[in-house]
Amino acid sequence: MLFLVSGCIAVEDREAVDTDVPDVVSNPLPGDATSDTSAVEDGYDAQDALDDVSEADTGPTPRKYSHRAIGGVSMGAAAARIALEHPDLFDVGGALGGYISLQYMVSAGLRLQLGGFCDLDKLEANIDQLNAIDAVPSVFCGPGKVLYDLEFSQDFNHLHHAVHGADFNRRFYIDVFRALSLGFGNFTTEPDPESPYLPLGSDPSWFTATSSEDKCANPMAVPPLVSFNAEYNPDGQYPVIPFCDSDTRLLEGLLGADYDPTAVHTYPTEVLLAVDINGNGRRDYGEPVFLNATERYADVGTDGCANVMEDGKGGCLPTTQEPVKSDPNGDDFHWLDNPLGTELNDRWDPGEPYDDHGLDGVLDTNDVGESNGIFDTNSALVRAKASDVSDLITQLSDEALSSLDLYFDSGIRDPLHAAVSTRFAVAALNGRKADVQYFQGIADRPTALFPTTAIEDVVNELGNATRFSKESMGTHVYVEYGDPNASQAALDAGDGGHLGTIEEVLSRMLTWCAFALHRLPDPDTEPTETFNVPESRSYFSEIFGARRNYTIVLPPGYDANPEKRYPVVYLLHGLGQSPSEFANVAFVTGGLMANGLLPKAIQVYVDGTCCRIHKDNSGLRECACGDRTDGVRQCVDPQCTGPHESCAVRDIAETETESECVRASLYLDLLTDRWGKRRDNMKYGSAVVELVEHIDTTYRTRATIPTR
Repeated sequence: MLFLVSGCIAVEDREAVDTDVPDVVSNPLPGDATSDTSAVEDGYDAQDALDDVSEADTGPTPRKYSHRAIGGVSMGAAAARIALEHPDLFDVGGALGGYISLQYMVSAGLRLQLGGFCDLDKLEANIDQLNAIDAVPSVFCGPGKVLYDLEFSQDFNHLHHAVHGADFNRRFYIDVFRALSLGFGNFTTEPDPESPYLPLGSDPSWFTATSSEDKCANPMAVPPLVSFNAEYNPDGQYPVIPFCDSDTRLLEGLLGADYDPTAVHTYPTEVLLAVDINGNGRRDYGEPVFLNATERYADVGTDGCANVMEDGKGGCLPTTQEPVKSDPNGDDFHWLDNPLGTELNDRWDPGEPYDDHGLDGVLDTNDVGESNGIFDTNSALVRAKASDVSDLITQLSDEALSSLDLYFDSGIRDPLHAAVSTRFAVAALNGRKADVQYFQGIADRPTALFPTTAIEDVVNELGNATRFSKESMGTHVYVEYGDPNASQAALDAGDGGHLGTIEEVLSRMLTWCAFALHRLPDPDTEPTETFNVPESRSYFSEIFGARRNYTIVLPPGYDANPEKRYPVVYLLHGLGQSPSEFANVAFVTGGLMANGLLPKAIQVYVDGTCCRIHKDNSGLRECACGDRTDGVRQCVDPQCTGPHESCAVRDIAETETESECVRASLYLDLLTDRWGKRRDNMKYGSAVVELVEHIDTTYRTRATIPTR
């Protein structure tokens, strides 16, 4: 079942119901000349809508449905952000195995994956041993500081390695940093104003014109004025340089994502800098990554004091003492027990002490934020916070939140801490006192979502609409899959990993689909003998200025019942996938719809792959290319503006084009391409909303109507 590889799902919300009479059909049938508000939608007509409004005069405001759900896996977890940013478009959302709390992901990356270095005094005292992995005393002091359950102990020289769902090697981690930097700007310093993909002080022209080989052999140091760093370059005396890395391991005993100082490092990290303490023009084993992401602060909570200084009354003691309780003021963050806690929540909160010294942490360097009286982060973190699912949930209106049905899951052994990230989103729901139910395991455990069902039999539960109701399952659902006591054989099979075992992968995806379909109103569960297979299509995207692919699966009976309209489920695939690959799940869901076990719906698989640029300097951009087969991709003519059937499809050799972003788009509106050039036509997130509009004008989708 590898067709379910990596992905994430989405969240949603809704606009308030107007007091005016609502439209029953907000979009005409494809080919209709007008939008007929008296048209009958299967089982629901205009008089029903009028009756609902009459009832609303004497009772609660009825929920207004859009008849859309959105979800995805891994990278596709961006669906949560998209739905929360567009609450009028979606009724149900979910995030499966995704990294949806971006503030946590960035702070954990700075603390763990980019951390673990010794203090400057120790490095200076052993300056001749900085590249010695066996130096005595050691010139490396990792791992980074672990704060939460389910975090892996690791550091920059010893990243956590896993092979289930993807090969989480060193290059993978570096590419994650690069991909996020395309979307939000550089996280390690204030982004370069000309090319926000790069750290401040980088030379974009050198970056663009220099080969990878030369970047590794002759790195160009950033100007001294922007090379200050409180921890490792307080006087600005050391060069700060870009550096290269490698997956090669020559030394015995190193693990799959460990750094080998004896290997030749030929892979430019691009978005990272290092402090070159020994001045040899490369990053050595003990030399630190250069981090000026935020002003330095104490994560002690809004009371302004750590537990050892708390008086138990919400205030602070004059001197440190051993506390009577572990948390006297009760302000330690815990996603379930204290979701509004501000101490140790890995972010700055008003009231927490900080040094107003600017991002470099050094006074009198005139850098960003110095002595301005407010706490500062770099602009990339500001943008990431604006897209953070936990913050979006917190900021959502009560009315919108009350109309959302959200589903999250994550593995307890996910290498990039999807479970911890998702817990921050669940904490936001708990902080709003929302009805959210937490399940430990998918099946066959007392705490699981299906406690008395074997995981291979979960498919038999999918047709039980009552089981998926709010009364039975809760309004919002969070499932952590993986057995804490798994056998070695289960661990080897991926238990609790990024995807999970084959059984976990299949049951996760089908359970999400069933949740979404059963939560949409007026279900059509009439059995039918017809069955539709996935079909690759394209449309002309005004956002891209080119054709864009998607895969659609029409519900059973669509052609035989031209009067019927259907809800739509949008599914966003994971890293390394394509819409057509991900759509293989529809062979299962379509069969269940045909049998009447699942409500019928249109399924749309949304493209998150990167557009490709021709290498011949023509600038031609291919945004609708199929899967690679024998080194060739079939690409729809990007300049065709007509219907899909009218567009030419050409075979293009893989070697003729290259991707404009790193591995995948992350469904973000990217600031730059992978060459650091600012672009305004790489809005992969906005293109999802554009696709919704295309689907509504091309297929018989349901209108936005209130429930009875």
